[in-house]
Amino acid sequence: MTRTRRVNVTRQQLERITTPIARPLLIEDGIEITDTGVWAWVEIPATATYLLEEQELVDATLANSTALAAALPPDTEFHIKIVWRPTSGAEYARSWAAIESVRAPLAEQYIALGGERIDANAAAGRFRQRVVLLGVRWPDRSQTDRGRQVTRMLRSASAELREAGQRCDAVRPAVDRWMQQVAQPPLRGRPASAGTIAWAYARELRRGVDLDVPDDDTLSGGRLVSLMDGQMDPTRSDNHVVVTDARTGTAHYVAVLTTAVNGFPPSELEIPGGEWLQVLADLDGVEASLRGFNHGQAGSVTLLDSARKLVTSQERESTAHGGQPPTEVLEADQALRARRHEVTRRLDVEITTHPRWIVDAATEEELVQRVDALRRHYAGTLSLQVVPYTQDLLWQELLPGDTVRVTEFAQLQPMRTLAGSWFHGGSVVGDTTGPYIGANLGSTPDPVRFHLTSRSATDKRMPTAVAFTGQSGSGKSTAVMLTVLGVLAEAAWCLLVDGKGDLGGIVEAAHGLLGVPVQVIDVTSAAASGSMDPMRFAPDADEARSKTLDVLLGALHPDDRRRAETVVEQAIDAVLARPRESWSSPQVVSELVVTEGDTTAARTAREIGEILRTRSHAAEMRVVLGALPPDAQPMLFGRGLVYVDLSGLPLPRHSLDPVQWSPSERCAMAVFRLVFAYALLQSRHARSMKKLVALTELHLITRYPEGRGYVEWTARTGRALQTAVALDTQDADGLAAVPGLVEQLVTSFAFRAEGDVEQAAQAALARRPNPGPVLRAALANLDVGQAIMRDRRNRLAPIQFDLLSEWVRDVLATDAAEDTEGDVEQA
Repeated sequence: MTRTRRVNVTRQQLERITTPIARPLLIEDGIEITDTGVWAWVEIPATATYLLEEQELVDATLANSTALAAALPPDTEFHIKIVWRPTSGAEYARSWAAIESVRAPLAEQYIALGGERIDANAAAGRFRQRVVLLGVRWPDRSQTDRGRQVTRMLRSASAELREAGQRCDAVRPAVDRWMQQVAQPPLRGRPASAGTIAWAYARELRRGVDLDVPDDDTLSGGRLVSLMDGQMDPTRSDNHVVVTDARTGTAHYVAVLTTAVNGFPPSELEIPGGEWLQVLADLDGVEASLRGFNHGQAGSVTLLDSARKLVTSQERESTAHGGQPPTEVLEADQALRARRHEVTRRLDVEITTHPRWIVDAATEEELVQRVDALRRHYAGTLSLQVVPYTQDLLWQELLPGDTVRVTEFAQLQPMRTLAGSWFHGGSVVGDTTGPYIGANLGSTPDPVRFHLTSRSATDKRMPTAVAFTGQSGSGKSTAVMLTVLGVLAEAAWCLLVDGKGDLGGIVEAAHGLLGVPVQVIDVTSAAASGSMDPMRFAPDADEARSKTLDVLLGALHPDDRRRAETVVEQAIDAVLARPRESWSSPQVVSELVVTEGDTTAARTAREIGEILRTRSHAAEMRVVLGALPPDAQPMLFGRGLVYVDLSGLPLPRHSLDPVQWSPSERCAMAVFRLVFAYALLQSRHARSMKKLVALTELHLITRYPEGRGYVEWTARTGRALQTAVALDTQDADGLAAVPGLVEQLVTSFAFRAEGDVEQAAQAALARRPNPGPVLRAALANLDVGQAIMRDRRNRLAPIQFDLLSEWVRDVLATDAAEDTEGDVEQA
């Protein structure tokens, strides 16, 4: 039998529609006018279903089913297209123009680096954007008028376009009302742009070519013809077609798969639904197209009643022959009764669907491999097949505005089966603006962005605290540093408090990558002598007086502190009465030491002065009472990074009672308090500037009342003062116990954690207070640098932080250097 005869025989065995493909005449935002009909199109944004527990997914699926039943008009044809759009580093770079903020000197270099990483990951197939289009064939009176159809065929192109505009204007009011309904949760559909609709059509003709989405709000005539300059060839194979871009000659091989007869399991993918269209992200070169018809309530009842009549006749026939009806017949009757009950109670409706899976590849060999991989992927859930000799007809069904051409593989299903496919499901997380931070590891393989200091109309009303929790060595501190770099790109003031002393690389990264001013304060280093003297850095006498009094009294034993308050205040006032350039804490100590008189107060002043002069030689107090080096800089209150290394401070470990502290521990606590006083001072006095305070090893800070109080205060007031706070800790349980903190977190990053207590605390910080097996397993299986991100819209997804470049990776490394033989000094 010749191939031509085989094709004819096969096609005669199938119902088929071989009319010419629908030809777009006019495309506007949300509406496509073709020579055969009018379609209304919305784009359905992807959602975050990836980490939902089973019951949460059940509830969401039922809500999704109800929304779809309401959104799809009854007795109407619809079309769902799931396609992938490549991500673009250039688009990322352009998006920064919409952010109204100051820029760091080398911000463009930082932005370009992020764009390069996005392009590199996209080229490797790791980044692509899921686009979900939902189209509805709209009633078009001109299509029911045979005379108008004949007249249109005889008209000129200009007259045809003019009539298309009239048809568009006629349906626009009704389409707009429908779109307002679809815009409601949970679908949240938005009118598909004219460019997106045209791009979705053109890419079927020009696969393998990077097509830019046109930004026109109206497309017609030559613009459409130019965009859709490709062709489809069905003659090269029985099992696929070849589409070729006419401009470049680029050819791609495309196979369209359908479900086999009875390809859907008898359970019809019961709730929660199997997410049989969400899983497309797991495969390369696979997309989906689903055409369907919504029967509405009345049509659904009619269909179910017809089916029940058939089942009833089968039961009667079995009984008439003295036998029992087969189990399958009895189960079918029971199922039909249940379905009818749901439909009459408006809990569900029946739809007819024609799902198609599209596989494309650059070569025939690759196409065969991808088809096999797709079928294996769905094994045990759906049975898929490549139908020979009809690939051209199935391909035509993919075109927006066309229709069903092969009807044999239709599936009569309840709406919840479509809802349970989660065609718009995914793992969307992060912000739409701001710095690129890494990759989405879920079913929405997009680049992830985190704009902590966003001041958009919606975001500026939200809290400004972010938590980084997880095991030691899981990548928390590195993620904090990457966040600091993103904030510094907007020329912010950032204070990074390093409790272990292993984050010094942020200094080189901030200066080399962004060109921002950097101040390094190692509080026990001789180089930092006098650099945190509040008499020197405070902006006015009132602040200088209060901060200096606190730090000097803090260095004293509680018994000395009680009798020293008045004399220290008097000494401070005496120094403040002098010219500003002479203000310093050592001058206050000198004023105490040289106090004249033989009164009790004078003797106390000299005694306290001698104690403080002795303390000034201690490494813990040198940063306040030490001599100021000639090249010393004042504390930074402008834009840039202040890196404070607290690793050398001997903070009290055994007792929180000041009476039990040693002199070095008292001095350490005095400096510890001063760091937070500086942060509070900057937050209040530079309100318009974007600011970030990053506290690493937070569990070492919140054990003290001063640190705990600062965290609570900043978390609650950060939004009003435009001060963000990043909290890094191994103790998620302790962080979650801070009063009111969970409500003040705009975002959380949960790194690897295995213990039940820590996982429960991380879930609480992510506003999922009762973690189930899905979330617990995700937390336990994270690798270094990976985290579960909860964004400002309470969406959860696993992400991988991106270190941007080898240089950034090496600079920000927190691991200790290796012990090698060459490092050992020889005797």
